[in-house]
Amino acid sequence: MFKRGVVFTIFVALMYMVNPALLYGSEDSLKEVMEGYESPQKLFVPQDTKNHSGKDSHSNTLSTSHNPQSQGISPRDMKLPKLPDWIYSTAIIESSFNDGSFKKGLGTLLKNGFYITSSEVIYNGTITPTKIYAKMQDDFNANMMCVAQLSIKAIDLDSGLALLKVAKYVDSYCQMRPIKSYYQDRIYKHFGVNVFASSVGIKPQTEAYYPYLDDEFVFIQQSLKLTKFATYYDFDRRVEQVYGFEMGRDSYEEFTYGRAFYDKNGVFLGIMSRAGVGYLPVFINRNVIQDFLCDVQDKEIINEEFVRNACKKLGSKRERFFTDMKGRTSFY
Repeated sequence: MFKRGVVFTIFVALMYMVNPALLYGSEDSLKEVMEGYESPQKLFVPQDTKNHSGKDSHSNTLSTSHNPQSQGISPRDMKLPKLPDWIYSTAIIESSFNDGSFKKGLGTLLKNGFYITSSEVIYNGTITPTKIYAKMQDDFNANMMCVAQLSIKAIDLDSGLALLKVAKYVDSYCQMRPIKSYYQDRIYKHFGVNVFASSVGIKPQTEAYYPYLDDEFVFIQQSLKLTKFATYYDFDRRVEQVYGFEMGRDSYEEFTYGRAFYDKNGVFLGIMSRAGVGYLPVFINRNVIQDFLCDVQDKEIINEEFVRNACKKLGSKRERFFTDMKGRTSFY
């Protein structure tokens, strides 16, 4: 009996030596594989090897050696569900103020490190934030990570819009780093949204798709119908001006302000904010956002070729909004 036990022990030891892949499900090996990521390690640990010891542990090890299919799945072999590119253009914007208050909403990455968001996310009545951070979802892992500290380039409370820009590079935990990472460089190059892709008017009953933060704290795609126009009276031109769509009360969940909307082809439609003429969150039309960016470019607050060329291409098709407000609530 003693000899059998010795032989069995030697056999198991040899199995580990000749096949290091058996240790793949261990915590140490996973740390090496996932270096630089914050993905939960439990996703890559075989469920049937957890919380076992003694004879169960030995039997699992032996069965794994005879059945390679039951080994841990490599992160390289795992594929996320196919999601629209604009999911990875969406950022959680977190703003903190010197009075101790805190605001959170969504923003959309544009080209060259700019973000468009709602003024409600980064303005607190009379003060602007001391710090603004952007967190985005990795397209390699369903994982949210800090990507940048932002600064304010322009705020317009009439249109309910704000333009932000990357001020400092940070690591996944929002700690400063001297240069941008490979991941940050990649998202800035590949996931910037073109808000000038179309200037065609949006019709009622349009199906609008948007990013929704689920219980796992990752973005998924959801949709709603845009039904009723939101309007204001332009006293200069003496006309009723359409600037977006009213939103149902069931759309007022967390991260409402700054949320972007897209059509079925991924073309930008607008964002949710609160314009100066109203008190409730509304869908702000892309034409308003285009006018806002062109205005910022015209005032030389920014000097971006992609904005300048897009505004030049719009030409006489550029619609003007809230001109009767005379820019009284614009801050640049």
